[in-house]
Amino acid sequence: MTEVALCKILFVGNKDGDAQQLNWLISNIKKPVMELMHVPEAEAVLNQRSAADATVILLDADGTGDKEYETLKALRATFPAIPVVLLTDNEDETGQFAIRNGAQDYLLRDQLTATALSRSLVSAIERQQGQQQSAETAPLLESATAVLNRLPMGVILVTATSQVLFYNGKAKLFLDREDGLILDKNRICRATIQSENKQLTELLNNALSPSSESKNEGDFAMSVTRNESDTPLTVMVAPIGTGVAGKGAVLFVSDPVEPVELSIDAICNLYSLTPAEGRLALGLTNGFKLDDLAEEWGVSMHTVRSQLRQIFRKTDTSRQSELVKLILTGPAALKATPLL
Repeated sequence: MTEVALCKILFVGNKDGDAQQLNWLISNIKKPVMELMHVPEAEAVLNQRSAADATVILLDADGTGDKEYETLKALRATFPAIPVVLLTDNEDETGQFAIRNGAQDYLLRDQLTATALSRSLVSAIERQQGQQQSAETAPLLESATAVLNRLPMGVILVTATSQVLFYNGKAKLFLDREDGLILDKNRICRATIQSENKQLTELLNNALSPSSESKNEGDFAMSVTRNESDTPLTVMVAPIGTGVAGKGAVLFVSDPVEPVELSIDAICNLYSLTPAEGRLALGLTNGFKLDDLAEEWGVSMHTVRSQLRQIFRKTDTSRQSELVKLILTGPAALKATPLL
């Protein structure tokens, strides 16, 4: 959030005495720099649809003559980016209803001091900035979530105590099965086997310790046993975050035997393959052998070997393992979605 360096106050009120008092108060405020503009009637501001570049509006709530906060609501609707603070004599009838009707804060006239004025106005501006930033970043966060949902592996963001903050669509499938990894009622990510849960906790502790940089990647990986499959899930833990929210970690979870959901069209477009070559590349990526694919498709081994040679040439690879690695680590591994 940007620090408030200049506070340009638009005071809307018909009492010259209030304006004079406000001028005297801000003359005693050294930081931030404050400027006061005075308009007796709100109608002039609303009709001209101009707040004269004010960063905050200070409205005399007792001088508007309305009981339903029409002036306050009109100012908020006309200048949604500018916070409004009410100045009033009556805390019970005005102050306590101010915020729910759109004001960022209120000030009592008989308790008005330079410190109270500065604190209230600066806080109102900062809260308004925070609300705007949240509104502006919401679409970006939605897009980031969509990107994570395209990954072919589970992504689980946890705190240092294993409490889950976020998981993508693939991770949700793993957690919903409750086979290997579970999410308990306290939103703690656990392994179903006690000894493996202890190991998972140790991995998190190691990842978040100051000495984690000296460890190898293998120190942050483990297998998680499943009852419904002979093949365990693989889990890689990576530290993330050092800010105000504290440290946390990301768990990358994958199922080694789960077929890779790739688009043949994407593979063909990326590597200039024909549809038949793309189908073969996808089959090899999912672990099938050449003779099994030839039998399934009703073609000769000579045909699939010829297609494989063309794939090697076009992808600049020479072995099936190189081809599989190229596809799985490339953009084709991201699921296509209609909208980011």
